[in-house]
Amino acid sequence: MKRAVFLDRDGTITKSDGYFSSYEKIELLGNLSGAIKLLNRDFLVIIITNQPVVARGMCTEEDVRKTHGKIIKDLEKQGARIDGVYFCPHHPEHHDDVPEHARKYRVQCKCRKPETELIEQAVEDFGIDVRNSFFIGDSTRDIKTAKNAGCTSILVRTGLAGNDKKYDVEPDYTCNDILEASKLVNELINVRAVLLAGGKGERLRPLTLNTPKPLLEIAGKSILEHQMDALKRSGINKIVLCASYLSDKIKDRFGDGSRFSVSIEYPEEPEMLGSGGAVKNAKAFLDDASYLIIINGDSMVDGKFDFRELVKFHVNASAFATLLVRETDHPLDSDVLRIDENGRILEFIGRGQEECKIANSGMTVCSPKLLDCIPDGNCNIEKDVLFKLIEKKDLYGFKMPNSWFKRDIGTLERLESVRKYFD
Repeated sequence: MKRAVFLDRDGTITKSDGYFSSYEKIELLGNLSGAIKLLNRDFLVIIITNQPVVARGMCTEEDVRKTHGKIIKDLEKQGARIDGVYFCPHHPEHHDDVPEHARKYRVQCKCRKPETELIEQAVEDFGIDVRNSFFIGDSTRDIKTAKNAGCTSILVRTGLAGNDKKYDVEPDYTCNDILEASKLVNELINVRAVLLAGGKGERLRPLTLNTPKPLLEIAGKSILEHQMDALKRSGINKIVLCASYLSDKIKDRFGDGSRFSVSIEYPEEPEMLGSGGAVKNAKAFLDDASYLIIINGDSMVDGKFDFRELVKFHVNASAFATLLVRETDHPLDSDVLRIDENGRILEFIGRGQEECKIANSGMTVCSPKLLDCIPDGNCNIEKDVLFKLIEKKDLYGFKMPNSWFKRDIGTLERLESVRKYFD
């Protein structure tokens, strides 16, 4: 399915100053064409706008369509493409001074934002994957619309800049203007997942004598396929799969990923390099990514697991790296961390204590710059790299929501318990 960026009009792509009843009164933002051209690379760009000027009797629906036609042509001349425009002409309030011809528009409707009928129509017309689409706007009404529709919301500080306070909502992201928002969107879709699938799984023998640990099945699918399903749901389909032990079996199962609707690349890993060494070895496949998600290949995740939330926390925290953490009921044998109220990691404590109960979960979001911090040779990405950077870099911990399921399949007992969970 196609992805879209839905754009509010007044205050987001135009300088907002009252009501616009004609094209001549509209001033497009100077950086608009550049912003839209960035989005045109990977997205449909669709305007979703309330136009109560029709219900006010200031112009007709046809006038609004002509205005949008001129906006589209103006942007086309600059090499930018608008794929569709949907507008609501209604207003729910009744006033005696409304002209007779406009009174039919004074109705409650399902197309006036924050209702989602306009987005639903665009989804039907274009075949859009709304869950992995974005809505950019300048008001809390736009943010509420995005949340109602189920797409990612970005508030821009132009126009109302969220100061309308009409709805008690928080945007997923905030940017200064449409150009900055467009750059962010392109970063958010340029995520690589690095799946660490090279371990021998010795504690799972005899099951792993002839089968790589990540290919063990739970609920009819391999652990790796469960991970890929969660990544796809989160809009991430570029995967670098680091495999060493019985790697041919993994490659034979997944190939280039096309059968699973993802793209998979395999770095050559002739010897066991550990989790850190494997990531460093994959550097050539990762340098052009905006963000990396490093995942242990034996981590079982369920259908509620949402990598977008992990990435959102990381971006909004301006973190160097963000670790997925959880509250553990067995801190004595867990790698525990001390974090502050904002999630910043203050100290790696390790195992053997019971007071601190925030444990590392073996999943990290980071910039490719982390690769420069990994030493050559065999090393562990957490103990030899991340935990040593706590005092030098901004490292954060994102607490895994209780509704998510993630569990490492490191022993026969854990594997059996997870299989029973999914039965």
